[in-house]
Amino acid sequence: MFRSKIFPATLVAVLTLAGTGAAFADNNGKETDEQHELSAVTNAKTSLSQATAAAEQETGGKAVGTGLENQEGPLAYEIEIAKGNTLQKVLVDLDSGKVIKVTAANAGHEDPGEHEGNSEHESD
Repeated sequence: MFRSKIFPATLVAVLTLAGTGAAFADNNGKETDEQHELSAVTNAKTSLSQATAAAEQETGGKAVGTGLENQEGPLAYEIEIAKGNTLQKVLVDLDSGKVIKVTAANAGHEDPGEHEGNSEHESD
C-alpha cells in the first residue's frame, strides 16, 4: 500500500521538474531576471538576515519588508524600515553588507535628507 502512494507522488515531482526545465530551456540559453536575482542572492556574501540587521542598525527602526533592487547599478537588498510614523527604504550591498543608501520609502527621487552609506552619521 505504501508503494502505491510513493509512485504517484514521484511521478508528479518528476513531471513538475521536467516542466520547469522546459521553461528555462525556452529562453534559448538567456538568463531571465528571476534567474539572475536568484543566482546573485545565492552567491551573495551577505545573507538577508544580516542585511536586515545592518539596515535596522543604520536607521534605528524595525524592518517591515524586504526585496531586491536594481535601479542604480548592481543588485542590492532592499529593506523597508518603519521608524516612528515614517517608512524608509534602505539598500544594502549583497557582498559587503554595507548600507548603500537610505531614502524615504515613497520617494521616487533623491531627497535632501537621504545619505550615502559611506558618510558619517550623527546619532539621534
